[in-house]
Amino acid sequence: MKAFIAAVTGFAASSWYNSFSSSTNCATPSSPFSQSEFRSFPLMDVYDESHNTKVFRFALPEADMPLNLEVASCVSFRFLDKDGKEVIRPYTPLSRSDQRGYFDVLVKKYQGSKMGTHLFAMKKGDTIDVKGPWVKLPVKANQYKMIGMIAGGTGITPMYQVARHVLHAPKNSTEITLIYANERKEDVLLGNELNELMETYPRFSPYFVLSKAPSDWMGGVGFVNKEMIKSLMPTPNRAGDSIILVCGPPPFMEAISGDKDFTSNPPSQGDLKGYLKELGYMPKMVYKF
Repeated sequence: MKAFIAAVTGFAASSWYNSFSSSTNCATPSSPFSQSEFRSFPLMDVYDESHNTKVFRFALPEADMPLNLEVASCVSFRFLDKDGKEVIRPYTPLSRSDQRGYFDVLVKKYQGSKMGTHLFAMKKGDTIDVKGPWVKLPVKANQYKMIGMIAGGTGITPMYQVARHVLHAPKNSTEITLIYANERKEDVLLGNELNELMETYPRFSPYFVLSKAPSDWMGGVGFVNKEMIKSLMPTPNRAGDSIILVCGPPPFMEAISGDKDFTSNPPSQGDLKGYLKELGYMPKMVYKF
């Protein structure tokens, strides 16, 4: 399914939203969304994606209206809880910019997640408030000779958005390698979509890693480590023509690159740490979603 995914909680999500809510980035003139106000979008349908994730399809105001979303960008979802307090979370669109009439969101339900609980309880016709979009990292075709991606769990969201955008671009020669880590095989998100990209574009090479792999698993086993990064990612001396993108839950980020600094407003990239620093990468070659 063509979908979108995200999982951001607590202070990180709040700080992230506050920083972008005052951003000068502008939505395209024909965008269904607005950066100055929340707009309501009705739920069209819901589909099961995995044992703990669902795809929520929301209708655009007009059936022939395109999304017109720049890569890589995200939007903010909002609802009011039982006490009338705003709950706001950012989500990364994966639907193509020319998708018309609706957009999909893939949501993983976490224990204690207010937004996830709210979305999972929605019925067809119920509405969600959306604001944005906010451009996080502009990526254009042939901007890089090689893009390395390291993702954990729902961190696959911006990676898929960027990969599909770059690979679909005409006359593009960028090579993309992806390390995608999960606990079990059933936890892998967008597996069909990633395999489709691999079969269509030889320049895209995904490598799946499971910490609890079945006996017949042919991919990586355990956790993402320095050896995997050394063998699959662009080397540190390619800072001029390559970039490494990282996204995942906080422990994953700390191990790979160090997390972003959410104490600043807007949140900054923070110091480069973890395996990437130990392997000699420079901060300018790494971007943390």
